[in-house]
Amino acid sequence: MSWIDSFDFTRDELFASGRWLRATNVLCLIGAVLAAVAGLGHARRARTGAGAGPGRAGAAALAALVASIVTSACSLWNRYVEVNHFPSQTMSEVLVMFSAATLVSMLVLHFALKLGRLGSGWAVVDDVLLGFVFLGALLVNHYSTTLSTAQRDLPPALQSYWFPPHLSALIFSYGTMGIAGLFCLVYFVTRFWSGVFLGGRSRWSQVLLLAGLVLVPFVQLVTIPVLLLAGVGFLIGRRRGLLPGPEALASFEKTMDQISYRAFAVGIPFLTAGLFMGAFWAQEAWANYWGWDSKENSALISWLVYVIYIHLRMLGGYRGEKAMAVLLGGALSVFLTFQVFGYLPDSQKSLHRYTDDQVVPREGMQGASRTPDESAKADR
Repeated sequence: MSWIDSFDFTRDELFASGRWLRATNVLCLIGAVLAAVAGLGHARRARTGAGAGPGRAGAAALAALVASIVTSACSLWNRYVEVNHFPSQTMSEVLVMFSAATLVSMLVLHFALKLGRLGSGWAVVDDVLLGFVFLGALLVNHYSTTLSTAQRDLPPALQSYWFPPHLSALIFSYGTMGIAGLFCLVYFVTRFWSGVFLGGRSRWSQVLLLAGLVLVPFVQLVTIPVLLLAGVGFLIGRRRGLLPGPEALASFEKTMDQISYRAFAVGIPFLTAGLFMGAFWAQEAWANYWGWDSKENSALISWLVYVIYIHLRMLGGYRGEKAMAVLLGGALSVFLTFQVFGYLPDSQKSLHRYTDDQVVPREGMQGASRTPDESAKADR
């Protein structure tokens, strides 16, 4: 091997998608620590009545967010070079796309919501949300490395110019709607613990809702930590006499309702665009705009939940607990479509099972998908 060949090998390794992904994970870990430090600083400023200045830790956390987006983009680009197609064929590639989109969503919402301008208390919320996004991206990226990363050729239906914009719009909307759902979760967790520590606010609907979220598969990774952290925060606040009064809690809940709606408003156009581009793509691939495939139906249900949310809010006057429950239901529906769908029995007949390593896509044919062994026997 010549010296030049050795240099090319080193260069390829240096710029490989996996190395950029590890750099993203390091930045996410650093960003989570910086967000925690910034949150503690804003909490101290809130107790003293000082303004919500960004602080060095907050500015550094935001810089880490931008840097993690850049390294995620580099990882995706290198993966594109490695597989020679848009990197969303396997579930590991899709998950990396999702974590990158969530980081971008957080950056957009940071400037769109402007929580820091609402005071030091809301700056703490922004820091906590940023920390959860960092940790979520870190966990998703780590989980993606446990899945198959082998290169797979695109099946005919995915060899379309609709593939990149359709997936990009949907993944970005999923990340944004996930953040909106996190706002809703914090809202209900706050109502629950305020009822426990302040009395007169805990309702059976909130207890049942939180119990349901804790029991939903995979969602416990988010709901249980948020519930426990909020409980510790309320306990510390009670011992130090820092719990807010009824008026402050009512103001908090009203602002949370408005913020979650703004986050939803950022994501719903992309979800709608992704759905329509999917229909146009289906017409090109299968000569049918809508085939009532189970995956299509699941995506349509998620979109309809958000349409119902708009109507209930705009025409029905839903605010607070009722509106947040519907919006949280939309986030759960998106999660079902995005991750849980492949475990459902009806998904075996779907034409959209492209990310399952154990399934050979059956282009343009209805019926259950086949494993590689079954396909080999059928071809003999």
